[in-house]
Amino acid sequence: MEKKTIAVIFGGQSSEHEVSCKSVQNVAANIDTDRYDIIYIGITKEGRWLSCSGIESIKDGSWYDGKTGVIISPDAAEKCALYSDGTRKRIDVAFPVLHGNNGEDGTIQGIFEMARIPYVGCGVLSSAVTMDKFYTKLIVDSLCDVKQADYELVISSDLDDRADEYAARIEGRFAYPVFIKPAV
Repeated sequence: MEKKTIAVIFGGQSSEHEVSCKSVQNVAANIDTDRYDIIYIGITKEGRWLSCSGIESIKDGSWYDGKTGVIISPDAAEKCALYSDGTRKRIDVAFPVLHGNNGEDGTIQGIFEMARIPYVGCGVLSSAVTMDKFYTKLIVDSLCDVKQADYELVISSDLDDRADEYAARIEGRFAYPVFIKPAV
């Protein structure tokens, strides 16, 4: 039986870059290399896509010094990674291990959809919607009738003029402690 090739994508341009670099080590260590070949694609904080030799180079950070760029071809007939040295490698399935914006938000899933490469995880729409906690709550509450913690939407652009109003409304509705989380 011929091995399938998994493209494992990690890093990314988000504040959760380092978390992704830790997560990918756990994911990759548990892929059965007797059944699958692994292509590692690391995305730097600056957005460079680099070929990575494996878990050790992720652990020691040497993948950042890589010289070979790699992208996923959006051409659905190719289903491959294109390397800056001219190499092409077929991708049977993509495994994004990205956290936060530009990875967990539907963007990379869109690339996989265009390329018709099967991938692990949620689709474009669910990834995009769930990146915004407010919209997630609206959908979960109105369409799915799932119980959730009460919340109050605060628009950051209004805080300069209406901070006291927001504070009074929140204090009137909730007992301390109150947790504040950005929607995105």
